[in-house]
Amino acid sequence: MNKKEVGEIRRRLTTENTGADCIRGCYVNESREIISEFELPLSIFPEDECGRYLSLFRKVLSGGIGKNLINVDFTTKQVSDGVEQKLLSCLRDNISGDSGALHEFYEKAVPSIPGDEKCVMLLLHENYDIPSKNKESAEIFRFVVCAVCPVKEKDSGLCYELDSKLFRTKAKEHIICPPEFGFMYPRFDNRCTNIYGTLYYSKSASGQNSFTDAVFASPLPMPAKEQKQTFGDVLRGSVADECSFELVQTVRDHISDVLETYKNDKFADEPPVITKSDICDLLRGCDISEDHITAFSEDYDNSFGKGTELTPGNLMDLKKIEFKNESMTIKIDPERPDLVEVKVIDGVKYIVIRVEKGVECNGIDIKIK
Repeated sequence: MNKKEVGEIRRRLTTENTGADCIRGCYVNESREIISEFELPLSIFPEDECGRYLSLFRKVLSGGIGKNLINVDFTTKQVSDGVEQKLLSCLRDNISGDSGALHEFYEKAVPSIPGDEKCVMLLLHENYDIPSKNKESAEIFRFVVCAVCPVKEKDSGLCYELDSKLFRTKAKEHIICPPEFGFMYPRFDNRCTNIYGTLYYSKSASGQNSFTDAVFASPLPMPAKEQKQTFGDVLRGSVADECSFELVQTVRDHISDVLETYKNDKFADEPPVITKSDICDLLRGCDISEDHITAFSEDYDNSFGKGTELTPGNLMDLKKIEFKNESMTIKIDPERPDLVEVKVIDGVKYIVIRVEKGVECNGIDIKIK
């Protein structure tokens, strides 16, 4: 799914647009035992309370594609012979009433929830009449959204009571927090149903875990944080002594340009990608030796896999320019890399920063003589 398709489904999950009639769920303790199961009919809920529940499901459809939102694919064999995709399809089709598919899903998913805190698993089924260009329904997209939310105890302390007109101690409350992870099945690809895929959400942009193993049994792409670390290791390790500030800045500028072009292109559907060839071309443009470019190519394939396309926003932090070693940390406005030079003076390495305005040291204005 791309950002437009995610946004289209996300807009369904509001009190004004939703066609869902109820929310199913279960409350789970620290030992991953179900404390209670419940069914919440939305038609009798106050609008603000209904809106709070729907906001949890909208959160499962938030974040960046390739970072918080991962397109997970089922193989043809999983669809024909596997149990995971069939269970998700049964869950979508039989979530209401006394559903055997729902309890089978609980039995499979609940023990695999990572962590050791109480949580609640919420499920919402929705039917979406997909409008075509002539505003007539072209297809009914039936899908289910699952949100796994931690439940935290909140000490409410001294609270005002209207009857007694006093502040009295209230017992601890159990509060549902935004979901840590969840998914939507099936995918809404090209504005059509795709039973071969699901959209997985992770708040922390983490990757494979016991839950994804149990529910999907499909490998997830390398998580965003690991992509960033691995890309840095591959670039630094292969280019070696030619890995200069100018090279890093060139790569950073290219990633920024790719993302900016995508952001400004109103007709762009598919998220942007960075390929091995893109980086190799940048290395040649910076006059990096062919031996080091070859080493980069080999390390890239070994680390990410041949032909793997990477998500640009996962490869480098574009919100800062930071120089760091064991003795110092220097942060530069990411819009002003022109203020910095890295050079050797009389055999000593320096980071030279041009000063245009006043400077503070520990909060005190200083004069540069």
